Amino acid sequence: RVETHTFSNVDDNTKLAECLEQIAQDKFDVVFTTGPEMLPESLKAAIKYPELKILNCSLNVSTSHVRTYYARMYEAKFITGIIAGSLCEDGRIGYVADYPIYGTTANINAFAMGAKFVNPRAKIYLEWSKVKGSDPKKRFKELGISYVSDKDMITPLTASREFGLYSCDGNEISNLAMPFYNWRVFYEKIVQLILDGNWKLEEKNEKVKVLNYWWGMSSDVIDVICSEDLPRGTGRLTGLLRSSIRSGSFRPFDGPVYSQGGKLQCPEGDSLQPGAIITMDWLAENIVGREPEFDELTTEAQRLVQLQDMEIDETEKSEN
Repeated sequence: RVETHTFSNVDDNTKLAECLEQIAQDKFDVVFTTGPEMLPESLKAAIKYPELKILNCSLNVSTSHVRTYYARMYEAKFITGIIAGSLCEDGRIGYVADYPIYGTTANINAFAMGAKFVNPRAKIYLEWSKVKGSDPKKRFKELGISYVSDKDMITPLTASREFGLYSCDGNEISNLAMPFYNWRVFYEKIVQLILDGNWKLEEKNEKVKVLNYWWGMSSDVIDVICSEDLPRGTGRLTGLLRSSIRSGSFRPFDGPVYSQGGKLQCPEGDSLQPGAIITMDWLAENIVGREPEFDELTTEAQRLVQLQDMEIDETEKSEN
């Protein structure tokens, strides 16, 4: 019932626009554009070809023309923070973030809160890889930090052992855990939703003007792969918390939650809601570091940050 095609090396707006035009002309039914930088061209195509169902991989986009999807990576980050906090004896842990965009701050804070959950002395030293002149590896070496949370995903062009959560002893790296996106599950669920006719039902719901799919461990879109070398107790604890997050009986951002300076962000008995998690603009109290200023970012990072901040509704009006 389903035929799929993949379009690769669509790495600029001109190529993407041409690709989407061809997809529409070839009468495809659904297209997934797999990065937030693809949103503007996706929006143009959706307005021009309203019969084409377009979903873009990004967060916090308020448009009725393109549905967006992302994964609750912060749930997995909380688990890897638990592992780091339980293994790091001196409590000093490094964290490498890339782009200061929606979702990134939640990931950082969840990791920090996970580490503090098992180790009250845990301090997370935050570095940004997309800041001009940044060298997180050198910085962590100067600080004597041996446990690091780095990029979530490796690709053939950037393959190294420096991904997920790892420990480093000199030049020797031991991988401990890795957050995992299971996009296959997400794509299958969305396609099944369309085949079952539920896409149209969602469109008819007048209360729902914008649809963003933001799924996590409970839907199997997110998980954590752990090393078999983890201590038995750590493995049992992470397994218990994974099950609790899946069932909804435990949430990483249950209160009390404090930010830097001891400011209360969520009182005891409450839990941060999805909108507050997505748009976080503060860092947890046990984080050493800050979010970078716009002019400190590389040109590539500046473009992506500007894209995330653009006013989608105004783009829709201009395209109409």
